[in-house]
Amino acid sequence: MKLLLSAWILSVITFTSLSALAHTQADFYPEFLTEKIKVTIKSSPTAYRSQMALLKRMDIDIAGIDFKRKLIDVYVNSEEYEKLQERRFVMFGQVQTLSTPKSPNDPRRSGVDPLYKNPEQIEQILKRVNRAFPNITKLIKAGDSFEGKPIWVLKISDNPERNEADEPAILFNSMHHAREVMTPEVALDIIEQLTSGYGKNEKITSWVNDNQIWVMPMLNVDGNNKVWTENPMWRKNTRDGHGVDINRNYPHMWGSCNGSSGSKFSDVYRGPKAASEPETQTIMKLVSNIRPVFDISFHSYSELVIYPMGCDGERAVNAEIVEPIGKKLGELLGYTPGTSWEILYSVDGGDIDWMNNEYQVIPYVLEVNSRSEGFQPPYATTRERTVKKVRPAWQYLLEQLQTRVIVGQVRNSVGVFSGKGFIQVLKKVNGQFRYYTHYKLSANGRFNLVLPDGEYLLRNGFHSEGVTSFGHLRKTITVSGSQRMHVALE
Repeated sequence: MKLLLSAWILSVITFTSLSALAHTQADFYPEFLTEKIKVTIKSSPTAYRSQMALLKRMDIDIAGIDFKRKLIDVYVNSEEYEKLQERRFVMFGQVQTLSTPKSPNDPRRSGVDPLYKNPEQIEQILKRVNRAFPNITKLIKAGDSFEGKPIWVLKISDNPERNEADEPAILFNSMHHAREVMTPEVALDIIEQLTSGYGKNEKITSWVNDNQIWVMPMLNVDGNNKVWTENPMWRKNTRDGHGVDINRNYPHMWGSCNGSSGSKFSDVYRGPKAASEPETQTIMKLVSNIRPVFDISFHSYSELVIYPMGCDGERAVNAEIVEPIGKKLGELLGYTPGTSWEILYSVDGGDIDWMNNEYQVIPYVLEVNSRSEGFQPPYATTRERTVKKVRPAWQYLLEQLQTRVIVGQVRNSVGVFSGKGFIQVLKKVNGQFRYYTHYKLSANGRFNLVLPDGEYLLRNGFHSEGVTSFGHLRKTITVSGSQRMHVALE
């Protein structure tokens, strides 16, 4: 059976490879590299981590997993399949061939369910929502893609035209990876729930009135267009034909722990340099401007909640806050929580690591949909079930925004208005204040903290010419129970 399967796979790839020979050098991304097969690897609890690490070293495209059953879906060409056989990976299940569509003019030729949204439809929906709810929404072009397409973000708040500094922000973003077509649906559902429920549902109304909620349904507009017109399994953006994995392109730990690839043809190609991609820069600029307390980056698939950091053995500085909330999200959804290196593999240059390191955001990746559903499940039978299942997660973070955030400002302090100021947080342990975490101040001296119950000392500091200094502003606070707290250091 193995020999027959190998011969069949080889014949598929060989036929495609021969047809690719007729192409010119202008076809930069060879057709035979876009035609792959999907197979499932059966691992074990003892071998799982080492096998995942080996698959990444082999630069195999890992599509998704069933963490509890230790099943790993991969996309491979014939050469990669043979290498997996040589390494004695246990593979089973129906082999699914992923063919490149042939008709150049049919927008449905990719085989993706046409009820999912393309970039133009996303733009139309957002503009329609903005027109319908002008008092609580503002539509902003956050940036442009590599091909010059607009990347849109919708702000939802009671005074959307104003930056209300005493209202904390939260960001929901979807589709770093182009083939993950369910993720914009989750973002659109957030928008629909908040706008249609405003003024009717007390809790939703308070969320919108008291916070600044930002939703970006589709970051990778170029890549998604390619999914619809050329290759249904395209993951990256479209830089120079080969593309860059946007979620391996962020500056923090970029290319540092074998969590990405330097090969242009890899699905996890990190790009020529950190933050080289306009899509990456768009998220970075947005986060710098709005300074969200929480972030969810929606991906698919595998039913996971991932929190920083991505490199093996690393954890967030504020892991005592980040990880319990992440585990609660996993509990609410029935998802497996953990860092990427604990439940998948090492990742470097990811968005949640950069957000947490640079601005102390409390960020998560939610990998929606199960392995049985995959990247592009039937819309009619899966969409509503998926968005309903995910709602408790984003609603939980909005409730945390209401009840756990310490909203503060440092006034009249050297270094604050230069953007180099920070708040150092010391927690009282056994009668002594010890370093707990820090928070980079916004340009106007604002900060937003989430802390567990306890007694804390806040003090201001600033960086200047490589030297860190502390100012005279200090404040002791006690965090207890669920309430939003306002603090001023002056």
